[in-house]
Amino acid sequence: MPFCVVIPGFLSADECGQLIDRAEAQGFASAAADYPPSYRNNDRFAGEDPVLSAALFARLRPHVPDTWPADDVPSATPWRLHSINPLLRYCRYLPGQAFHLHQDGVCHRHAGLRSWLTFMVYLTDGDAFEGGDTLFHDRGPGPTQPIVRARVRPRAGSLILFDHALWHAGDTVTSGMKHILRSDVLYERTAMPAAGRAAPTSVGEDAAPFTPAHRGYVWALAHTGTGLVASAGRDCVIRLWHTDGRSAGALSGHTRSVLAMAALPGGRLASVSRDRSLRTWDLQAQALLHQCVAHEAACLSVLALPEGELATGAADGRVVRWSPSLAQRDSVELGHGWVWSMASVNDTSLAAACEDGCVVLWNHEAAQVVGILQGTVPLRSVDAAHGLVVTGDISGQLQVWRDGEPLQRFAAHGAAVRRVRWLDADTVATASEDGTVRVWRWADQRLVAEDHHTNFATDVLMVGPGQWLSCGYDGELRVLQADMGA
Repeated sequence: MPFCVVIPGFLSADECGQLIDRAEAQGFASAAADYPPSYRNNDRFAGEDPVLSAALFARLRPHVPDTWPADDVPSATPWRLHSINPLLRYCRYLPGQAFHLHQDGVCHRHAGLRSWLTFMVYLTDGDAFEGGDTLFHDRGPGPTQPIVRARVRPRAGSLILFDHALWHAGDTVTSGMKHILRSDVLYERTAMPAAGRAAPTSVGEDAAPFTPAHRGYVWALAHTGTGLVASAGRDCVIRLWHTDGRSAGALSGHTRSVLAMAALPGGRLASVSRDRSLRTWDLQAQALLHQCVAHEAACLSVLALPEGELATGAADGRVVRWSPSLAQRDSVELGHGWVWSMASVNDTSLAAACEDGCVVLWNHEAAQVVGILQGTVPLRSVDAAHGLVVTGDISGQLQVWRDGEPLQRFAAHGAAVRRVRWLDADTVATASEDGTVRVWRWADQRLVAEDHHTNFATDVLMVGPGQWLSCGYDGELRVLQADMGA
């Protein structure tokens, strides 16, 4: 059974009050710059505090396992209790705010130091607000509604510790104000797996393709235009691969999750990140060429335009056009919320999928909006090819458009579609928060192929005839093969 325990009185009422005062003095800000409102809409303050985290850890030690079983090789050295993540996150929930169903991500401080448990202290007592319970579910998003297996009512000073793998949510606060302190319990492994071998870095006799992958979530995949495939992760690294899964190197420099990439002429790659930056890379030298602060919020999408130019979209709701040297050309506030994904419609226009459910058509040469494909369900992905536009939304639906007119809408998944890509005029590939990767004949809604991740599937990319590479929150890069003529 996954580890989960509540420890009453971990902090005193006075200590809780002091921490709330400290956080309020620092100043809370909306999480909307990094997290979509359809996922979470609370306020937060985050900062490194090694002194406080050490004091909390000293108090925590009697309540947590000294070791954690190895997850990769059964005979490997167990992970040993090390510390509490010094990055402390204070969260404040006002009426109407919630944190919807999710699993907590793994914190990797370095290759041998990672988190296994969520550390969360309720700073406000449940008598001071309504709603706001912590809900534990039997599974993640899918075609059927997850069942609430446990409900924890916040009590000031209580600590709840639980395995990151548990699906949970913070119920909506309906009145009053709720504060929590959030961190992670870190474990360390200094010895390598049995036989003292390091994990292989390329495919050989003992290695699986596309290993070792990323530490934590894998957000995105991209062709580089040089015969390689790139993957981008929460570990801030872009990894380069031959299409048969052999490692071809890595690009390091981003300071937060790398969320999207785009191939550029001349063996270059562009990338954007939660760190707000846009960067371009020389793939042969595996070196940084240019970088700039592109947006005031998380950068979510990047698109290659003609003549080596770029467009970026972000959580600030803006699309910005950049020169090859990353000088800003134009910027537009679309007015439709987060710009999740972009695709080229033709040489002069792009389609931007937005949080309010609309697709905005922007002429980047004239720097003006030229059309809107209306929708109401928040979107996560868009692609355009063959005179068609396809979108994926948070309900799991796909919508296909031609010349601004809707052609087909159907339920492709039981949860949000994180990526949709055209394979040809008849076929699309999708990746979803229900953990599945699917290939569809869209006209008759026929499922051609399917694969599964153990957590959210985030991207899928064709890498050969009848062969697709996918990635997800489970940190895996998986190869799916199917007979397209079947």
